[in-house]
Amino acid sequence: MQTEAQKRSIQNRLNRLEGQLRGINRMIGENKDCSDVLQQLTAARSALQSTIEAYLAVTVNQCLLSDDVDAETRRKLAAEMLSVIHKA
Repeated sequence: MQTEAQKRSIQNRLNRLEGQLRGINRMIGENKDCSDVLQQLTAARSALQSTIEAYLAVTVNQCLLSDDVDAETRRKLAAEMLSVIHKA
């Protein structure tokens, strides 16, 4: 599983994203310029994508590249991960 440092890193990213989304919601409520809101939405999307990639890197290293996992289990885990990613 994840180390505490890896877990903290992902959680910090999610906390920043949560704050960013609250700010965007506030901007919409305050009728801020639509291009400013769109810029912040795009930045939030990028931050979420980066978080997904960081989480995926940890998961792949721990679940698929671990010597403790047999080949059949790796194949199943890889298929599950790809299925989840392709649903998005």
